[in-house]
Amino acid sequence: MSERTPPVCFSCGKSCANNMENTHYCICDIAICHDCINSVKKNNEIWICPHCKEENDIEGSKLFRTP
Repeated sequence: MSERTPPVCFSCGKSCANNMENTHYCICDIAICHDCINSVKKNNEIWICPHCKEENDIEGSKLFRTP
């Protein structure tokens, strides 16, 4: 089995390994880092995936969420 690399931001290309708790994910398997999320926000609750154009909940699309 091969090891998976840390997610890389679809927008800026940097590794999200050091900030996984603030990385957002889309169902199409791309990641958006905390620094780039503002560039794809539709409003304060929704961001639009630059790859598949899916609308995603900002808090709900984080891998790690606080209860």
